[in-house]
Formats: sequence, C-alpha cells, structure tokens
Amino acid sequence: MKITMMLILPMLLCALQASNITRDKALEDLANAERAFAATSVKKGYHQAFTEHLAEDGLVFAPTPTNGKKLHAEAPESKALLTWYPAFADISGSLDWGYTTGPYEFRVNPEDEKPAGAGFYLSVWRKQPDGQWKVAIDMGNSFSPDLIKAETYQPASALKQTIGKGSEKDLLTIDVQKVQPYYTETLLYRHGEYPYKYKNATTEPAETIVYTNLGHELSPAADMAYTYGNYTQNNITGHYLKVWKMLDGNWKLVAHNLVPDKK
Repeated sequence: MKITMMLILPMLLCALQASNITRDKALEDLANAERAFAATSVKKGYHQAFTEHLAEDGLVFAPTPTNGKKLHAEAPESKALLTWYPAFADISGSLDWGYTTGPYEFRVNPEDEKPAGAGFYLSVWRKQPDGQWKVAIDMGNSFSPDLIKAETYQPASALKQTIGKGSEKDLLTIDVQKVQPYYTETLLYRHGEYPYKYKNATTEPAETIVYTNLGHELSPAADMAYTYGNYTQNNITGHYLKVWKMLDGNWKLVAHNLVPDKK
C-alpha cells in the first residue's frame, strides 16, 4: 500500500503542476490581451483600439449600456490619448473567460505632461471561436488625477480558485438584493475615490441601493459571471457592473462598480 501511494503521489503532483502551468499560461495570455488593447490605443487612438478589441456584442457604458464596437467605430477621430494597464486579472476554470482591472489616464493632447482625467477600468473578457480574447463588457470609474498611483501587476493566485458551478437563478436573485455578498477581497469602485477592498472599507457599503438587472453572462464553467444594470440611491441614478466568483460554494462579489449618470 505504501509503495503504491509513493508511486501515485508524484503523479498527482505532476498533474497538479501541469494544470497550474496551463492556468498560468492562459491567465498571462489574458493579461497580454489587455496590454495589446492598451498598446493599440497609444498607436492608433482609443476609438480604433475599442473597435478592434471589443467583441461584436461587447458593451460599454455611455452612460447607458451601448454596443461599444459600433459606438467607437462611428466616433469622430480624436487626438486625445487614453492609456492604461492591468493591475489584476483572474480567469475562469474554463480558461476562456476572465476579467482585468487597472488604472487609466486621459490626456487631451498626447504631449500633455499631466492627465486631465484618471480612474480605474473593469473589463470582462471572453475568448472567441478563433482563439482571440475580446472584451465582453467594460466600465470605467473616474477620480481626480491627483489620486493616480503606480500599480504592480498581480495575477490572481491559483490557491484561491473557484469550486463548483453556480446557479443562474441564484445569481440573478442575489444581484438585486440590497445586502450584497461581499468578502474580504471584494474590490469596490466608487466615483471620486480610488478603488479599495472591502476589508479596508471604513464604513459598511450602503444598503439603500436599489438594483435593476439589465443583463448577465456566466462563464462556460459557470464559476464566474458578470451582471449589469441600473441602480438608484436616494436621488442618485446610475449604472453598475459586478463581477462574481464561486467561493465556498456560493456566489461572491469580486468587483462592484457603481457609476452615477451625473457626475
């Protein structure tokens, strides 16, 4: 029995290492797709970058959910410079669906020393039939350029991976609840503020928000998902984008982005 186990354990270890290599490679490909997207923005302009890197049905918020490919393809040329890079990325167990997030800067003229605008973006990606990564949905949240700081890219650890498939019905039920299923690492995006993790929040997130779901998508493995829609809070209206992950057998928010329509 001991001899058998001694033979099996190295095989299991090798299989696990091979699986991690596959995941790590897929995750790096996703981050590189984001970097290529950003590089296109510098080289060809941000309208062309969005036109090339969004999926045919990819959505952006302007401020309502809009087909981003069509919006940017029809936009007049602009000399403005939009730059960004990924600070974090995570990927589904299916290795063909994931999300990226990081800081961006906007300059009216490329030669401007200081940005006129800044913020953090949140993008969900899906791999296309031809193997290319394309953006399925994208939302940015803005804050003062004075708050911008350098971020070091940190991919999601393989140690905290999703387990099991999530229910679409449960996802849509939880999405509109006033008490959201945050966990310590949930990234919160709020207008005018630098994004922060739930564990670092000084006050509990508001429970007075009313959500109206307008759409959603689950990863092929049903272990990650996004939802988006309208929200109202007191006299404020806006749109939201949430990214979800199956953790400990339940849907948990990993990213919660609220953008008011009037800033």
